[in-house]
Amino acid sequence: MLTRRMFGLSYLSLCAAPAFAQAGWPNRPLRFIIAFPAGGLSDRMGRMVAEGFANALGQPVIVDNRGGAGGTAGTRQALAAGPDGYTISFTTPSTHITGPLLFPNPGYDGVSDVAAIGAFAQVGSIAVVHPSVPANNISDLIAYCRANPGRLNFGSAGAGGSIHLAGELFKMIAGIDIVHVPYRGGALMLQDLLAGRVHIAFDNTPQILPHVHAGGVRALAVTTRERSRFAPELPTMIEAGVPDFEISSWFGVTAPRGTAQPIIDRLGAILRDITQNPAMSETLTTLNAEPLPIIGAEFAQFMAGQRERFGGIIRRLGITAAD
Repeated sequence: MLTRRMFGLSYLSLCAAPAFAQAGWPNRPLRFIIAFPAGGLSDRMGRMVAEGFANALGQPVIVDNRGGAGGTAGTRQALAAGPDGYTISFTTPSTHITGPLLFPNPGYDGVSDVAAIGAFAQVGSIAVVHPSVPANNISDLIAYCRANPGRLNFGSAGAGGSIHLAGELFKMIAGIDIVHVPYRGGALMLQDLLAGRVHIAFDNTPQILPHVHAGGVRALAVTTRERSRFAPELPTMIEAGVPDFEISSWFGVTAPRGTAQPIIDRLGAILRDITQNPAMSETLTTLNAEPLPIIGAEFAQFMAGQRERFGGIIRRLGITAAD
């Protein structure tokens, strides 16, 4: 558990806060919308950062879970709340990058309609199968899927996320027919994966690795370009024979466009302090995640680049939210 002491800002840094903040903002609780149900990796990551913001700002930061539509439903509500500095949004590839590209009427642009505060962590994924699937490696899985077209499915935490895109990319490159089953969050998908109702998943390393160790699922490969330090025995998908396969996810924070720049700057500075705190690095390590300190304008540029990359994959695959 992260403590107030871990994330507390020094007296001097508080004195250096913008004058507007000392005079007023924040003088009431902030709402932090996480566009996924409670219990999954996104919820755990978001609550960790919400605690850091609350400790630094001296105001409660209330987590509001709003799952649905691949993260676009909650994000749309966050961006419609108004740029008053009291609503911020948990930000992932599905909520701000791929979701708005896949859904026909998302109601917002995930890059131009936001004020970028920063990113703080990133994770890779692991290709896993339920033990009932007769595959001990990626080659086995491809062969079995080809021999049984349409019989196996793969789960995701919602349309448009990295888990979904990883499955679609695997389908295309391997030339196989597997059925996408979207859920309203990673925890719900994991429940059915462990029960055998989902056969294949490309789940985020922090969420799935404990179940790999417990034998609930069988791990076949990692989705990053390099092997993971958290599971060095697993080959990459590229090493396993799936060329040009690289998918990972990241986590950040944004606010509605038009939020006062001093507020964005202060929240960005707090997030930078959080990501640079040794306690944060240790906590991320326990979650099998890596720090990703990208703040302010650099994060805005990063998001634009991510939209170009993921947009290219979506157009190449020809997928929509209905897939």
